[in-house]
Amino acid sequence: MPKIAPPANRRQEIERAILRHAHENPEWGQARVAEAMVKEGLKVSAAGVRWIWQRHGLETAAKRAAALRKLGPARLTAMQKASLARIGARRGGFVEGEAPLMAREHLLAVAVREFNRKGFARTSIRDIAQAAGIQPGSVYYHFPSKDELFVAAHSAGMRQAAHALEVALATCRDPWERLEAACTEHIRHLISGNDLTVWTGASLFLFNSPEMQKQLRTERDRFEAVYRRLIAALPLQPGIDRSLLRLQLLGAINWTRTWYRPGKRTPADIARHLVKVLREPLSPPRRDYR
Repeated sequence: MPKIAPPANRRQEIERAILRHAHENPEWGQARVAEAMVKEGLKVSAAGVRWIWQRHGLETAAKRAAALRKLGPARLTAMQKASLARIGARRGGFVEGEAPLMAREHLLAVAVREFNRKGFARTSIRDIAQAAGIQPGSVYYHFPSKDELFVAAHSAGMRQAAHALEVALATCRDPWERLEAACTEHIRHLISGNDLTVWTGASLFLFNSPEMQKQLRTERDRFEAVYRRLIAALPLQPGIDRSLLRLQLLGAINWTRTWYRPGKRTPADIARHLVKVLREPLSPPRRDYR
């Protein structure tokens, strides 16, 4: 028996929905759009989706992206901008100057969430691509391997944390106050920062691989250099090993994320106590001028 076409108003509803998906999700393929349509109660085949696309000159992701770009950046939503970035990644080039950076930052954020959720070893590139809504090949466009993606995410987190410390130090002059300000900001990032900085603190000692540690060391050394300068400026008793003091302080700070429970003490409270217990026994004795 010949197939019975749906009523005209139903066909128009289906066409409008297909065009809406082309506008909202330009990177979706015809099968994915057809599946989404069925969930909306609109039955259409993948071939039917493509036929509508062809009628409107939208049969490729590049054409759908081009149509979307005509709206102008000011009228695009964050989701639409991310979609354009992902399409650009798959094509190997970008029309918008900021698209490569947007796509890369999007991947780093998604990867961190997946690493947090499953652990590094159990997270695959396919998992990350699926969570990001792109093809695995698009991940490889930015990062040659999962290890490279991990290193990039870890380095980005370290840079963010180091920048936050430098900003916090900009208004302090007293050496002990500067140390307390740095500790406060460091602890804040460890326990309540964004996904990237929280995960970076958690992953500091995740790998025993010498090769992986070597790749992570550059940004980590830059971050620790902030503490080297801070501790070098402290007035301490003779004989204090400042290198060991720095390592012990960093160990205490990084351990905070293990025991911290919100609601009782703030990062500033913790940092103030930590610096106090260092300052009192390590400062040189005051001279009595009587």
